[in-house]
Amino acid sequence: MIQSALLVGVIGISACGGSSSNGGAQLAGPGTSQPDINNPDTTPVVRPATVDANRVRFLVVGDAGSGTDAQLAVGAAMADVCEAKGRATGRTGLTRAEAIRQGCQFVLGLGDNIYEEGTRSVSDPQFFDKFERAYLGFPADLPFFMVSGNHDNSAFFGGDGAGNARGENQVDYTYAPIDTTGTDASNPRKTARWQMPSRYYKFSAGGTPAKPLLEFFAIDSNQVAGGFPDASPEYSYSTYGLRQLNWLKQGMATSQARMKFAFAHHPYLSNGEHGNAGNYDDLIAAEAGQSTANPLAPSLQALLLPVLAAQRYKDFLEEAICDKADVYFNGHDHDLQWLASVPSCGKTEFIVSGAGGKQRAVGDEDRNLARLQRYDQYGFFWVEVRVASNDARPLLTAEMYEVVDGEGDRQADIVTIDGAPDKTINYRFSRVQDETTSDALQAYLVSNNDSANTLTARDAVGLQSTNAFSGLPANNCQATVLPAFDLPSSPMVDDAMPAARRANVMPAAGPLDPLQQALNVGLSPRIAASSSPQNMLNAFSRITQTSLDIADVILVASTDSARQPQSAAALQEAAGRDVLSRMQVLGDELGQAFATSEALPSAFRDMPIATQQYRHAVTSNRAMDACQRQDLSAVVAPLVMLSRSLVAAAEAAEQAAGDTPVASGLARLAANALNDTTALISALGTVQSSAINDAAVGAVNRLLRNVVVGVLPLDQAPAEIADNATLPGDALSAAVLAATREVTFRVDQLLAPVLSPIQQLLSTVLVSLGLAQ
Repeated sequence: MIQSALLVGVIGISACGGSSSNGGAQLAGPGTSQPDINNPDTTPVVRPATVDANRVRFLVVGDAGSGTDAQLAVGAAMADVCEAKGRATGRTGLTRAEAIRQGCQFVLGLGDNIYEEGTRSVSDPQFFDKFERAYLGFPADLPFFMVSGNHDNSAFFGGDGAGNARGENQVDYTYAPIDTTGTDASNPRKTARWQMPSRYYKFSAGGTPAKPLLEFFAIDSNQVAGGFPDASPEYSYSTYGLRQLNWLKQGMATSQARMKFAFAHHPYLSNGEHGNAGNYDDLIAAEAGQSTANPLAPSLQALLLPVLAAQRYKDFLEEAICDKADVYFNGHDHDLQWLASVPSCGKTEFIVSGAGGKQRAVGDEDRNLARLQRYDQYGFFWVEVRVASNDARPLLTAEMYEVVDGEGDRQADIVTIDGAPDKTINYRFSRVQDETTSDALQAYLVSNNDSANTLTARDAVGLQSTNAFSGLPANNCQATVLPAFDLPSSPMVDDAMPAARRANVMPAAGPLDPLQQALNVGLSPRIAASSSPQNMLNAFSRITQTSLDIADVILVASTDSARQPQSAAALQEAAGRDVLSRMQVLGDELGQAFATSEALPSAFRDMPIATQQYRHAVTSNRAMDACQRQDLSAVVAPLVMLSRSLVAAAEAAEQAAGDTPVASGLARLAANALNDTTALISALGTVQSSAINDAAVGAVNRLLRNVVVGVLPLDQAPAEIADNATLPGDALSAAVLAATREVTFRVDQLLAPVLSPIQQLLSTVLVSLGLAQ
């Protein structure tokens, strides 16, 4: 049986059949607004069409984007299964497209969507070669809800997960124009099926919008789950990670759905090669020929390198989804598994579906209790959730399918990006059913009133709430007296305890001093040679330098807190007062620099108003008593407002004539320095040195990027040159973060009075970049 899938014909299918009892699909795409990465509330509301409000059917596939015949065979088999399920409903006279919609309303894509290194733009032809053409057998408007994997976010080598900015291309692809003709070889997007409205998002299906049958929470696990870190502060676990955590916790708590599902790339449990979160990729045990079968027994690698072993991600999931979600779907391991719940995660069960384009041998089949598992096979899951009445518990049925490419009695025609016929692939598929089960599995199924392939919605077991990922609340102001030191004041003592000794004293001394000196040397000639008003350019330089002063205060406070955890609260209180004092001095200086708008270029006419607002905010009673109220937003908010005004001025200056590029570059540098400082101040509100560590390394990384790209002559060079120029700094920052995160995470766990490595390793970064000796 040959399934013809010529491109133009497939796009025309979208007009055929497929009525929905609860309205048409509400999806993101061209014409809808893209989200703000810092504000998940801007993500468009999406809701796929379903044929029955009391029954939802969907496919689950991950690690698919290989572009190989195996992926094409899996895609063809997926459409075949959906068609067969649709025709099994007993409806007659259905077209293939109508039958597919009856059998499957959407697909969950579990990351590693484009191997090996992700995409470089929204027009990258890989979007067609490794996504679109593998699923041409589906109706063009049947949505694939995607999440990001480590290979989608590559920076230095395929799968390192350190380049989250590259992963943004996959969000942008959701909003890219669609080639409705199917013949434009420059545009890979031929259908509306790709859905990644944000890096993390939610959607509902079945029931009604107010009381859905199902709600799905798409998680961006990439930066939280270990691996090689991205030093960019936009994706720090202590900023981006916490925003996602809070969004997920709130969504789970307020959801009115009958069942709740979460899906992401990285596993919580897995019998595959990667293993369980907290014990990922146990290379030490593998080299010794040992097993980590007991999930409660941490490996040596997990003890030595907890962040690399994904302890952070384990904490994230246990705080946000365990015992709240009914099922957690993930890929990453290239196999197929349905795993039973475990005490550490309450009622939640786990489905691993990472065999959509690659396959892998088993890791340890006995590591976790499995309902079904298959290795060295391509395949996917088909899932149905139905409910008989408002009083009945929803029933989930999951079926595992394995696919063999290159043989069998099934065929599918494959086309190129311009719609021309390319080749025909052969394949066969079959449902996987284990004929025998273990006594342990039988006892588990009986105790939960389940069969081998069904799961009845359960009540939460009542796990004790945890804040292992988000950390303890800030200890600000709990200690009202600064720690007393018996040693007399001296340079040595002042260097050892600067946060306590140096409160309200200018200027700061700290690990970023060499960078400040280098900036002074590099910027002074450009400021002197500029025809722009000197007071304005000096003000931008002063903003940058004061931001670095504030960063120094916070870094030293972090070091001291690690040395003396018993005094962490008092040290941070002193640092908070120091920071506020510096912000007030900065406001006075800016008031003088921007005293009048008449001498300024038109692009900067609003800066005096912004400066006055800033000065009022940081000298208000609200800012003064922020420490007492444990509310650092009073300090952070004025910096955010000021930095936004600077960004607006920089963007306007770029359009102006004359010598504004220098002013524009300095304004952008100052704005980004303020942004990085706000992340550090936010981190100051916790006793977690790892939060400050992530923010500090990210701030230095971005500052170096801004100097290279935004201020130096490289800003006039082609993008390829600028990107390569920043690559050494990016790689070094990521390497430093990989080292420091393990130590600071352990410091946070054990509260051990050991010296934080931040100051030493940041100095190493500056020395390596030639900015210090």
